[in-house]
Amino acid sequence: MQIRGRYAVQIRGLYGMLMRGLYRMLVLMTAILCAPVSALAQQPNIVFVLADDLGLADVNSFDLENRTYYETPNIDALGSQGIRFVQAYTNAANCAPTRAALMSGQYYPRQPIYHVGRSGKGKMIPADNATHLPLEKITIAEALKEGGYTSAFIGKWHIGNPPETGPQEQGFDINIGGYMAGNPNAWDGEYFVPNNNPFIDDAEEGEYLTDYLTRKAVGFIEENRDRPFYLQLSYYTPHVPLQAPEERVQKYREKQGHGGHDEPTYAAMIESLDEGVGRLMETLARLQIADRTIFVFYSDNGGDGSYRDLGREDDGISDNSPLKAGKGSFYEGGIRVPLVIRWPDVVEPGSTSEEPVIGIDFYPTLLEAAGVEPRDEYVLDGVSLMPLLKDANGSLDRDALFWHFPGYPNNPWRTSPVSVIRSGHWKLMQFYEDDRLELYDLQNDVGEARNLADVNPEKRRELHEKLVAWLDEHQAPMPRHP
Repeated sequence: MQIRGRYAVQIRGLYGMLMRGLYRMLVLMTAILCAPVSALAQQPNIVFVLADDLGLADVNSFDLENRTYYETPNIDALGSQGIRFVQAYTNAANCAPTRAALMSGQYYPRQPIYHVGRSGKGKMIPADNATHLPLEKITIAEALKEGGYTSAFIGKWHIGNPPETGPQEQGFDINIGGYMAGNPNAWDGEYFVPNNNPFIDDAEEGEYLTDYLTRKAVGFIEENRDRPFYLQLSYYTPHVPLQAPEERVQKYREKQGHGGHDEPTYAAMIESLDEGVGRLMETLARLQIADRTIFVFYSDNGGDGSYRDLGREDDGISDNSPLKAGKGSFYEGGIRVPLVIRWPDVVEPGSTSEEPVIGIDFYPTLLEAAGVEPRDEYVLDGVSLMPLLKDANGSLDRDALFWHFPGYPNNPWRTSPVSVIRSGHWKLMQFYEDDRLELYDLQNDVGEARNLADVNPEKRRELHEKLVAWLDEHQAPMPRHP
């Protein structure tokens, strides 16, 4: 039957509307399929900033004694926008093993680096130490690459050498400045001639290394704004040599020191680091991607602080008090560090967690955030911090944290061979030279001034049994008496 008249017009109109709707839907589907990855994915970008030798007390918002000589307004602002972890630990008291733990997600001895280079000398024969992270370890960069991430490593690597075991051999797409060097003393010109680093070739004349690394990080973010990216920015700052632009140093020469914070060049280095964090925050905001970017700020070990508690008077650049000792020591000043994580719409701004956390926790945390499953055959020793990111008052239900150091630091007076367990607010240390046990109640004695090993034998025995069981389970290499 043929339809004529106004009904035919109406039907043709409806048909046209239907076809136009189908066309618009087709165009929309085509646009979605051809859109940049970031427009589709729920995967967050990740910016991970790692400072070098920055102590807990070197960041104003973490300083338990409220000193104001150092200036860290951007890191403090980052904390006000995210969550601060006030009991965050590194996996070691110096550089390389912390970095190996971060990249591998594993404790020593599951990953084989416990020290920087060879062990120092002391009364005992130290266990052998590796200097390169083995290629068979699946780094966090490799795991995120399988999830579609583009990645860059910028700054201090210190756990291998390109082209065998550098960042690009371990999963990063880009490497700027990363090789075996532990600090800028490794190349002529140090902080002010970055191009003498064999993996930097485009620094401007006289450009300060910290500023250069920040500039390259900003460029990477700008180039990859439309896809999920992982940026590992590992500053060399504020590791020695103490060097900073003169105008920044002069500012602190004219400022009154306070409570062991009084070194002008060190303060200027911290300010340069803080300015770098501020530039990254500004870049994310300007590109309108801050709301889908996880921003982590962390340090690789405690500050090179006061060692008066170890019987030294003049060794140390800063002051970690009330924490005991500093870099190289497994007292709190050597392993407790500032940690901030900002993740809009997930983390409550200005929140604080007192749950003990450690460097190996980042690997499972970031993989869970990215929606990437770790390989079944690869063992991760940390736990995801996601429960704390969603609720700062939450708990990880973890029984204990562990450290094992079967050798000597380059300055052997900082520690002798030691193993450590923290369970709840209790901390037990076993020193192997004389098999001495030290037990501290960190809830009431954060400065570790009172050894309770003889006062509380039950807690000492409980923690020691757990520590010995963990060492046995991991077949931990031990130091030996001659």
